[in-house]
Amino acid sequence: MANRHGARSRWVMLWLVSLILGSAVAACAGPDPTAGTTPIARPGANPSGRILFVQHGHLAVWQDGKIQQLGDVSDAAWARWSPDGQRIAYVRMGDSYSDLWVANADGSAAKALTRNQPSGQPGTYNYVQQAVWALMPAWLPDGSTIAYISDLNTAKNFLWLISSTGGQPRLVGATTRLGDNIEWPSVSPDGQRVVFALRVTGETELQRRTDLWVVNLTTGEVAPLVQGGDGNYAPAWSPDGQWIAFVSRHGEQNDLAVVSARGGQPVQLTTLGTVAAPAWSPDGQQLAFLVAEKDGSFSVEAVRFSVDANGTPQASTPSKLFSAPDIDARSGLSWSR
Repeated sequence: MANRHGARSRWVMLWLVSLILGSAVAACAGPDPTAGTTPIARPGANPSGRILFVQHGHLAVWQDGKIQQLGDVSDAAWARWSPDGQRIAYVRMGDSYSDLWVANADGSAAKALTRNQPSGQPGTYNYVQQAVWALMPAWLPDGSTIAYISDLNTAKNFLWLISSTGGQPRLVGATTRLGDNIEWPSVSPDGQRVVFALRVTGETELQRRTDLWVVNLTTGEVAPLVQGGDGNYAPAWSPDGQWIAFVSRHGEQNDLAVVSARGGQPVQLTTLGTVAAPAWSPDGQQLAFLVAEKDGSFSVEAVRFSVDANGTPQASTPSKLFSAPDIDARSGLSWSR
């Protein structure tokens, strides 16, 4: 019975991950009629740096108005720059499993950090029982360690740490005390804390949302940061450590919001309704995010972030940076120099 429950939990976990990330926008389904066209960059909207994303399973980087594919993988997800911009951590999706990989900034010298592929015939009971997921990597600031989400030896997804050169992964046991799947880890600039989204059950099992929590990697303390509403997810810690950007859901609307890293009342920054996956610029002065287009594709837009004399965060009118076919919204964005 325990094994059957574990297998069922893994399949449910995958469905839930897809649901929370895919439902961030209502228009994410359907083929993109712009596939094969040249990506468009708005003149005058070219900030410095490189924005890493996943495009139809490929690693891709946008810089100076141009998009370049990195490496030769076609099953990638959740790509993230290392703190120094010299390496990339990403996930490769397999048949009922996934692994964490690292590569050079150009996609070369790729190396698997985990080896989760089950033995045996895919689709069989024994194969599913052995299936393990590695998802959503987030670098610690010194580049030596990567935090990620996995259901290794558990029926739910919790936080793990692994050396960026490989080795034995370590469970962050404090996250297991919360009792449900966690998602979207983002590490503080001092490397001491990780913010993440926690699955929360409402009045019934079918009523689910995500709240934001923070775990202290040194003390093991876990504490809520943003709770309530219809969902809060995809947190991203600012480079100065003062703010956490995230997506706040209200009904069918998903918009960019920020909250002080010390806690407090969140502030909504956009009213677009179809926002997903925020990422800070390296200098912390801008926030990029995905926006669903009417044809089912995604564009990348950005706002300039500032704090007024009263300490209230504010944002400029969003400006479109670029659009491209087949952007994987669930994988989000990563911005480096």
